[in-house]
Amino acid sequence: MDHHNSTLLPKIQIEQIISLDNEEELHSLCETLEASIIEGYHCKWTKPPPRHLIENHFKGVLLVPEKTLLVARLDGNIVGICEVNTPPKQINSCDISVKIDIFTVAPYALNMGIEQRLLAKMEQIVSQLGFPIINVIIDETQKKLLQFYLQNEYLHWATHPYYQRIDGQIVKGLFLYKSFLNTSSS
Repeated sequence: MDHHNSTLLPKIQIEQIISLDNEEELHSLCETLEASIIEGYHCKWTKPPPRHLIENHFKGVLLVPEKTLLVARLDGNIVGICEVNTPPKQINSCDISVKIDIFTVAPYALNMGIEQRLLAKMEQIVSQLGFPIINVIIDETQKKLLQFYLQNEYLHWATHPYYQRIDGQIVKGLFLYKSFLNTSSS
């Protein structure tokens, strides 16, 4: 590759956020989530809530030991978010799986490989924490997100026929999981 051209490639970084030290970071998280919600590439909301509620959500995530917040940066700017929920340590019967609460990449940063790298980093961290199962629930309107998960070896195992109401319509919930358990017999 030409050395001159390689400096023009966007720089993608995936990192875990453990504190929000400045307002710019919080603002960037909120903007990414809002843009994703507006474009329909979300995991929790169908319409952007007021900004202060999104800010409170992310501030709260960082206070909960069972939450892990990862971000994807494109040239230093946050463009992707992955929020994972692990079970409480005191409930050892649940120590097999985690749940993805939010997985999103801003629409202007899609198709650059960011979503793939964010998912891979999350799976690596979850594996290092000792959780062999990742669960996710999305509503049926999330067709792009569903395809993304299916392409990354997540299995759709159940459908909830009355999962939630979006714009007055009842929509189905799709339950997916990915297993890292070694189920082959030796």
